[in-house]
Amino acid sequence: MPKLFYDRTLPACCPFCGKKILRPVEVAGGQWYDFAGGGCDCGAVFAHDPTARNGGAVFLQALLMACDGDMDQAMSLAEGEDYDVGYVQRYNLDLHRIDPNSFGTLYFIRRRA
Repeated sequence: MPKLFYDRTLPACCPFCGKKILRPVEVAGGQWYDFAGGGCDCGAVFAHDPTARNGGAVFLQALLMACDGDMDQAMSLAEGEDYDVGYVQRYNLDLHRIDPNSFGTLYFIRRRA
């Protein structure tokens, strides 16, 4: 019998190391943490924008997460010198997978040593 359903989703993976990530969870602590987020074993942190319309706020949250909530330190860092940025687009939080029909984006920040 032919296969009638083809799964077009892919697992959610870190753009830096390629490992599968855990589902984003509510981030505790700090007034700036409005979005779900998480971390990867490689040291990257991420925040989830469910609508792909809150990019600035989500990016700032990911940067703050990378700086342990220190706003002054986060604002003093320079992209490409102090940290790297990665994105995972089309993320579906309910499925915890990359889905072509979804709009969510994961914003990743990894500090350089």
